Amino acid sequence: MDEHCRITVVGERRQVDLAVPADAPITTYVESLVQMCGQPQADVMPAAWSLAVAAQEPIAPERSLVQAGVVDGQVLYLRDMTAHEFDEPVVHDVAERVAEVAEGMLERGWTARTRVVTVAAAGMCWLLAVLVVSLLCGRISHRVVGDLTVTAGLVLPALAWVASERRWPLPWRLREAFAFAAVPLLALGARVTAVAEWSPGAEGPGGALTRGGFTLGALAVGALLGALIAYVAAFGVVTCTVLIAAAAAAGAGTLLALAGADGTQAAAVAAVCAFLLLTFSAQTASGVVGHVFRRQAARRGAGPEDEGEDRVAVAVAAARTLLVAWTWFLTAVAAAALVGLAASPSRYGVGLAACLGVALLLRAGGGRLAAEVVPVGASGAAGLCMVLVLGAGRLGWTGWTAPGAACLVAAGLLAYGFRNLMRGAGPLERARRGWPTSAASLLGAGGIALAVATFGVFGSILDVGQGL
Repeated sequence: MDEHCRITVVGERRQVDLAVPADAPITTYVESLVQMCGQPQADVMPAAWSLAVAAQEPIAPERSLVQAGVVDGQVLYLRDMTAHEFDEPVVHDVAERVAEVAEGMLERGWTARTRVVTVAAAGMCWLLAVLVVSLLCGRISHRVVGDLTVTAGLVLPALAWVASERRWPLPWRLREAFAFAAVPLLALGARVTAVAEWSPGAEGPGGALTRGGFTLGALAVGALLGALIAYVAAFGVVTCTVLIAAAAAAGAGTLLALAGADGTQAAAVAAVCAFLLLTFSAQTASGVVGHVFRRQAARRGAGPEDEGEDRVAVAVAAARTLLVAWTWFLTAVAAAALVGLAASPSRYGVGLAACLGVALLLRAGGGRLAAEVVPVGASGAAGLCMVLVLGAGRLGWTGWTAPGAACLVAAGLLAYGFRNLMRGAGPLERARRGWPTSAASLLGAGGIALAVATFGVFGSILDVGQGL
């Protein structure tokens, strides 16, 4: 029986591969290992050397490798047992720790400033609710509601802009809320005006534009105009992001209205747009934060160096928060669109849901933050699950084929997770591969083709080809 254990010892200067007695205490040969690895020695306080596995505490010198569970071929590191012996003790006062935790958002005190901000925010919500409910109940005509919403949507952002320019003692979040009030108010005003101008019995402008498409386009354009006004009234990261989202929604909504798109086609465009924006989410977040902070620094002028360091930390935190929030918003849109496509009667729509569902799952593996990866993977899984449950008939799967496949996928995922968790942390930490991102991009390109197919373009091309 071989009583030696072959190990690799890593020091600060050298790395040694050798065999040591497996049952002997580490202290009997550790000094020889120190000399082989060329470890620096201190004359005042000699080091007490031992061996340690990576990211773990050193093994007690009186123990052997067999007792420590070390196996052949394992990599060990030389560690000084007295390295942190004279470190100052860290003492935490329980009352101070409780006070620090209590300073969070959920434990904020009900101060006079908080009351004023809450009342002002409640007033804006009250105004919007009164206008919407009165319109739905028919107590106020469309023209009156349109005039009121447009007036309020212009006055509130103007108030926020004046408060910012004249440096009134108005909280930033309240100014931001005043500016954001323009988005729903002007969107509602544009839609109400469109409905008033085009009554149900009136003739439309002709073409593929319908009454529903006309009001949808007016709603999107009104939201874009409100986002632009909010961007000017309260320039910041949130208003800039809302402007980008409103521009994308207005562009897609206008095209859908002009094309006379139905629900399946609208869901296809929404899913593709959400996937494309998710592809460039990191670049979007960094670009928005960089643009906003450069503009703000140019307005305020150069400050001390310590303030610059603080602004860098604030910018990094803002970019991370924006990335997570932007990802969650887009994945919610993508999940809703994929579920609608999976339940649609179009086989192209079901194929698009399956294609983008797989693409989202592949793209989820390229994320760095759990809050970024989880929503992307969840939206892709929701799309694939609904394809197997609701849209299998359009793909030619009948009977229990699709539900059985869905159950097999669930069993495979559970088995994979349980097996790798039982094997320990070693198999979980692997190098990231680049092919899933490339495959997701290819599937996204295929999804664009399927989205175009939902508009009947392929059928028109085939008809033209047959006519030739």
